[in-house]
Amino acid sequence: MRQDRRHRHKLQLFFEILCAIEEDRTSNGLAKPTHVQHFSRLSYDKLMNHFTELEMKGMIYRDDNGLISITIRGQKYIKQYSELITFIDNVSL
Repeated sequence: MRQDRRHRHKLQLFFEILCAIEEDRTSNGLAKPTHVQHFSRLSYDKLMNHFTELEMKGMIYRDDNGLISITIRGQKYIKQYSELITFIDNVSL
């Protein structure tokens, strides 16, 4: 059970990071890591570790300048996670 909590917490962190990227995107679709850090309220080191994992999972892309964009897979994650949370909230009523 304890491992499940960590896993769910990590899923929530991924959601928050991806939403922060969406929120900070400029007209070219890129976000600055420091802005994402402020939105997600994570230390820079932890955020970089999560960026690496999200990049390996194909949910974000980092360019040569360190700017971040969200991939279609990342957008799909946001949509499905939101739907799951809505479903859970509706069942809990």
